Amino acid sequence: MMKETSHSTLGDHMHCCTVFNLPTHPKICTDVPEKLGGLGEQPSPGELLAATVASCMLSNVAFTGAKKDFPTKGITITAGLSEGPQGVGALHFRITVPHSTTPQQRSLIEAAVASCPVGKSIHPDIPKHIEWHWAE
Repeated sequence: MMKETSHSTLGDHMHCCTVFNLPTHPKICTDVPEKLGGLGEQPSPGELLAATVASCMLSNVAFTGAKKDFPTKGITITAGLSEGPQGVGALHFRITVPHSTTPQQRSLIEAAVASCPVGKSIHPDIPKHIEWHWAE
């Protein structure tokens, strides 16, 4: 049986708002990009996809850091996308680790990013490019 996690409604001007089935009922809205006839006032679904993968990557990093007892606070990911003929052509991530890490911690962080289950569920024809910036 499906676990219902959210409810999405299409509103005016191609806006779509999704409310999540959580105690605080958080809401995220998306918009069709201007070049496709939308108002471009909210993130597009493709931009939200890139942000969701980045959030998953950071969640994995936080979990790994907590489990292996090393700091992860302050690590950031800037997410973006490039367009392809059918929509999202590639996802791009710039990951910045602002504090010193040991070679073992670096390997664990890289493995945590690579094992993000949301990213792994995206079709393999959509590449995920990662640019790393490590503190010295």
